[in-house]
Amino acid sequence: MYLSLSASYAGNACAVRQSIINYTQQSGETQFFDWLVTSMKSVNQILENTPIIFENNYRSQPNSMKISINFKNFDLLISHHDICEFNANSINEITEKYNKRYERLINTIKLNNKINFIRYCKNQENIEKEEILIFYKNINNINPNLVFNYILISDSNELIIPDNLLLKDNFIYINLNNYIDDDILNETNNYYKIIKKYKCIFNLVK
Repeated sequence: MYLSLSASYAGNACAVRQSIINYTQQSGETQFFDWLVTSMKSVNQILENTPIIFENNYRSQPNSMKISINFKNFDLLISHHDICEFNANSINEITEKYNKRYERLINTIKLNNKINFIRYCKNQENIEKEEILIFYKNINNINPNLVFNYILISDSNELIIPDNLLLKDNFIYINLNNYIDDDILNETNNYYKIIKKYKCIFNLVK
């Protein structure tokens, strides 16, 4: 199975999950990071069971009915899609939702034999090498028998992957620019173009 570890950038973040839906037979229940913007540090914070609390302040998105809200005490963890109209129950509802998704995520890691984790990286500063190494330890703590791949994808030709990541058998780096086709080039919608760029992942990693 494939699980999204999202991205630190909106658009690229949600496109990971949408590409899994579009290009595999895997849909099912929503996983924790599917529609969130997150740093790798905050991925690890979740795996380490940092309490799920939301900030009380929020912001309306321009030209949208959606509300953006930050998780409290996290490095970078933002929901852009879960709240349509902020009211007295919004914080309780979204907290309950993500506590359920946390339990689902941990159970998914515990109960599966193999998972391909997918993470989008925009540039050199965005790799978060040390956090990736911590992620490996966290996954091993949750399920030491899990066979998994960490798939790092990027459309930056300037990215230099550290050797201590490349030497890991289950670390896979994909430069999306090596797989551009006419379908991608002809796509005029930027979000759909991102999703189509991700299609190559599922041809390369089973």
